[in-house]
Amino acid sequence: MRIITHERTGPYRIKIRDIEGAEKVDSNSKLLEFEVEFCGCGLSNNKPFCDGSHEITEDEDLSTVYAYDENHQRIVASKFYRPNEKL
Repeated sequence: MRIITHERTGPYRIKIRDIEGAEKVDSNSKLLEFEVEFCGCGLSNNKPFCDGSHEITEDEDLSTVYAYDENHQRIVASKFYRPNEKL
């Protein structure tokens, strides 16, 4: 088992114009304004791209640790983690 921590509740948004090498594209091209969203929450089923799964994380309390199962059901960490017991 691996535990990966994600602190973002939304995607990383990157415009093509901000990617190295984009200066080679015609400066009037609409392609430069195209925006790509990369998963920042870790829940996307279309990684590395965002699929909107982060919407279920938007109401998380910043002082609480959460886990999500394969069906994106939220589990509060205190329900499965006890510092003095093995998992």
